Amino acid sequence: MSWIEKERKRRQKEAEKQAAEQAVRDSGLHVDGEHALRALWQRLEAGNAALPPELQLHREEVSTPPERGPRFLVWLRAPNGAGLGFTGDAVRYVWPERRASSSNNFWIRWNEARAWLEVSQRVSQATPPVMKDRRFDERRIELLLRGLVRGERVKAASLRKKRFGLF
Repeated sequence: MSWIEKERKRRQKEAEKQAAEQAVRDSGLHVDGEHALRALWQRLEAGNAALPPELQLHREEVSTPPERGPRFLVWLRAPNGAGLGFTGDAVRYVWPERRASSSNNFWIRWNEARAWLEVSQRVSQATPPVMKDRRFDERRIELLLRGLVRGERVKAASLRKKRFGLF
């Protein structure tokens, strides 16, 4: 394919993207966090359901609320104890091994001010804890599921949206 055809396709894709963004602005629709997180959880469950039965993560519905802490509705559990939990307004990634300096666990939440999904992770044991927030890249859902199925820890930084493609 010549560079001319590549440039033509790139410009066509950009024009379609701008037209879709303009249609959303014109319709007056507002994306809210609850719908975005429910859509993310549905994509995670659909990705899990698409796996062969022997590779699927175990789905646990939580019937009794905890005495303290967030109330999880559903968990997707890996054989090693790692998992993804859904609270209705956030998704929690839990890794069973503890680390002394910072947490292996993270949250995926909706950032109301910026109107995007965000990965939040505690990066220090200080009081109050120091949190690192990164924009979540929804194309990384497969990476999240693959890490759980293989029993490999998923780092919060690997789920961030890259700013310039390389960084």
